[in-house]
Amino acid sequence: MILCDPYLAGIYGRKFEQDGWDVDIAEEVDDGEKRAAKIPPQILMLEVDCVTDAVAEVKRLRSLPTLIRTKIVLLATEAERELIDDTLAVGADSFLLLGQFVPQEAVTKMRQLIE
Repeated sequence: MILCDPYLAGIYGRKFEQDGWDVDIAEEVDDGEKRAAKIPPQILMLEVDCVTDAVAEVKRLRSLPTLIRTKIVLLATEAERELIDDTLAVGADSFLLLGQFVPQEAVTKMRQLIE
């Protein structure tokens, strides 16, 4: 998970760990990318607020050989429909709007995504 909000990272990290996931949280995209290069994750969750251009970041992450099989999921507190459509078009696998669901629902959605 690349979440720049420590509070959010704590909530989601604990919920995923309780469900049996191996969680690694980075506050910076570069740090998260370095960790993912060592051990490619099944899912990389990226908080949109951590980057200046979500579309460009998804394109860049999707082009990395170590992340070919990784599902990329974006999280945002709010987003324009155009941003959601554009990130999905360039390779994001899912876009979740925070506040539209509880963390347990995110866990369930991620399970469905990798099955």
